[in-house]
Amino acid sequence: MTAVVLALVWLMGIAAVRLMMPAPLRWSLQNAIILSAGAGLGIGIASSLYFVVLALAGPNLVALASVEGAVLVVLVAAGLIVKPRLDPLDFASGPATPGYLTVLFAAAAVIAVIAAIGAYSLKPHGEWDAWSIWNLRARFLFRAGEFWKDAFSSQIAWSHPDYPLLVPAIVAMCWTLAGAETTVAPGIVAFIFTFAAAGTLIATVGILRGKMQSYLAGILLLGSTSFIVIGADQYADVPLSFFILGSLAVLCLEDRNPGDLRLSMLAGLIAGLAAWTKNEGLLFVAALVVARLVALFFYADRSAMGRRVGGIVAGLISPLAVVAFFKLRFAPPNDLLSGPGKQVMAHLFDFGRWVTVIEGFLIALLRVGGFLIPIVLLLALYWYLLRFKVEPGLRVSVATVGFALALMLAGDFSVYVLFPNDVAWQVNTSVERILLQVWPAALLAFFLAVNVPQLVGETQVVHKGKAKERVKRQK
Repeated sequence: MTAVVLALVWLMGIAAVRLMMPAPLRWSLQNAIILSAGAGLGIGIASSLYFVVLALAGPNLVALASVEGAVLVVLVAAGLIVKPRLDPLDFASGPATPGYLTVLFAAAAVIAVIAAIGAYSLKPHGEWDAWSIWNLRARFLFRAGEFWKDAFSSQIAWSHPDYPLLVPAIVAMCWTLAGAETTVAPGIVAFIFTFAAAGTLIATVGILRGKMQSYLAGILLLGSTSFIVIGADQYADVPLSFFILGSLAVLCLEDRNPGDLRLSMLAGLIAGLAAWTKNEGLLFVAALVVARLVALFFYADRSAMGRRVGGIVAGLISPLAVVAFFKLRFAPPNDLLSGPGKQVMAHLFDFGRWVTVIEGFLIALLRVGGFLIPIVLLLALYWYLLRFKVEPGLRVSVATVGFALALMLAGDFSVYVLFPNDVAWQVNTSVERILLQVWPAALLAFFLAVNVPQLVGETQVVHKGKAKERVKRQK
C-alpha cells in the first residue's frame, strides 16, 4: 500500500511539473526531467498538504485523503489539458558518445541502485539523524493522535524540534494512508530523492551540453559513494540537494526561453520546498534570489529582470507560507541561533574557530563523494586539459548556479564560525554533508562550463572536412 501511495504522490508531482513545462507525450529528455523533478516535487506538495491538514483539522484521515485526492485530480487534469508550445527538449548536438562511456554510465547506475538497496537492507531505520530526528518526528505525527504537537517539545531539544517537516510529514502521511508503520516508507522516499537528483542532473546537462557531458556528470554523481549511502541512510541532506539542484536546473532551462515565466515560478516552488526540508534551505532561498538578480543584471536583458525574478518570488510564496506557519506557530527557537549576541561577537574574533572551520572545509572537500582519489583533484585535471568554455547562451545559467552555490557555502561557513559552542564537533559531524547538499548542483555548474572533449578520430574527421572545403574553393 505504501508503494501505491508514493506512486500517486509521484503522479501528482509529474502533473505539476508538466503543467509548468509541458512536453509532448513521447520520450525526450524534457519528459525525463518531468519524471525526475516530479518525484521530488510531488513529495514536497504532498507533505505540505499533510502538515496543513494536520494543523487545521487534526489527525483526520478523511480530511487528509480528501485534500490530497482533490489536489491530485486537479493537477492531473490540468497537466493533461495543457498544450506544449515548443518541441520537446532533447540531447544538445555534440561529439558522438563512445561505447565504453555508455557502458560505464550503465554500470554506475546499476551499481548505485544495488548499493542503495544494500545500504537500506543493512540499516532499515537509517543512521543517527534518521531515527533520532526525521523518523522520530514522523512517529510522533503518526502515533500521537491529538498530542502530535509534542513532537516540538523543548523537552526533546536534542532532536532539533525546530527542523522543517518535509521528510517526517511525507513518511507520516504514507503511514497514515497505508494504515501501517513500516521502514519501507522512509526507505522508498530516500531512494526516490537519491535517483531523482541523478535523473535531473543527467537530463539537464544532456539538454544543455550533450550526451557525453551528461553521461560524465551522471557517472560522477552515481559513483559518489557517500552521496548514495547518505541517501540510503535517510538523512535529509540528499532531499535538500535535490531541491537545490532542481530549482537551479529549471532556471537553466528557463534561460533558453526567457519569456516563459512558468519555469521561473516552478524554480521558485522547488526552491521553497528546500526551505521546507532543512533550515539550510532558507539560506539557499536567499542565495538563489540574490544570485539570479546578479546574473541577470550582468549577463541578460535588464529590462526583463524584474519579471523573471518576480516569477521566482511568486513560486516561493506557497512553500514559504507553510514554512512560516510551522516556524511561527509550532517550532521552538533554533538552538544554534538562540545564543546571546555577545557570544556571537566573541566567536567572530576567535582566530582558533576560523582555523577549525577552514581546516574542516578543506578536509571535507577532499573527501566529498567518497572517491578513492579526491574528486576535486580529478576535476581540476579535467579542467586543466579542456578548460572552461561557457557558451554565450549559458552565461546567465552558469553565473546563476555559481553565485548561488558560492553564497550558500559562504553562509554555511559563517554559521560555523559564529554560532555553535563546540565548533570542532559541529564541523566534524556535518561539514561533509553540507558539501553533499550542493554536490549535484556543483556538477551541473562544472559540466555547463567546461569544454566538451573531442575524440581524436572525430577531430581528424573535422580536419579532413575542412581540407576538402579548401580544395573545392581553390578549384
